[in-house]
Amino acid sequence: MMQGNIWISQNSMGLAQSMTLVLKFQIGSSFGRSILAPKYSSNSQFRGLRVIMADDDNVNRTVTKKLLEKLGCQVTAVSSGFECLSAISASGNSFKIILLDLHMPEMDGFQVAMRIRKFHSRNWPVIIALTASAEDHIMERCMQVGMNGVIRKPILLNDIADELTRVLQRAAENL
Repeated sequence: MMQGNIWISQNSMGLAQSMTLVLKFQIGSSFGRSILAPKYSSNSQFRGLRVIMADDDNVNRTVTKKLLEKLGCQVTAVSSGFECLSAISASGNSFKIILLDLHMPEMDGFQVAMRIRKFHSRNWPVIIALTASAEDHIMERCMQVGMNGVIRKPILLNDIADELTRVLQRAAENL
């Protein structure tokens, strides 16, 4: 998707010795960059929106946090379902959006969502699943446990912004 390539070089014992990653970047004038700029920016409707995001993968957590911050969100990033529930409780329920990786060890995103919904309405806070799965039944299962939306990985800025807009509008209509 990113027009790159990755490969691993092995040593004489067949073990990984090094990894090479080649990515293609476009370099152009500032005029060109402004035309290609995303349609969402930190001056958008998401400025100041309190978000908590749980993902056990450090790289995914860091990238997703940076994208959300680029949209203007105030992000708390945690690495487990237990940390997520603890942070929600400690915050006095000030988070408006909860992003949950579906496949975390110990307590996955489905379990976290079910625990949150035991004490909160179906529409607030908004819960969005993060998944790399392409399976069709994932969306249905997410809705069954009380989630409001799904963002598929790899996560892109416009995908996050579009899904946040959709689920926030739907939640506001149902309040």
